[in-house]
Amino acid sequence: MAPSFDHSMAPSFEYLPDPEDEEYDEDEDVDISDLRERFEVQLEEGLDTFVVVDGLPEVTEETRPKLIKFLLRKLNSVGKTREDSIHMPIGPDGKSHK
Repeated sequence: MAPSFDHSMAPSFEYLPDPEDEEYDEDEDVDISDLRERFEVQLEEGLDTFVVVDGLPEVTEETRPKLIKFLLRKLNSVGKTREDSIHMPIGPDGKSHK
């Protein structure tokens, strides 16, 4: 017989498993993959959110990593980004576009 609960009050402790009970297995793995799949937060990927930074200095391919490191430090102080998500086109002359 399943216990009945009065939904206006929290359930009592008498329905919790007893660690002294022989059928209670503390090490039993509980599969919560269905709950994880159902309630997992989906992070948006794509160009729905982007930032355009204007007025950066012109850099070459050699000095580009230094500027990206600087940008990451500034951008990560107010949000989250990764180096591979920064797009900085380099022109045919080997310098960044203005």
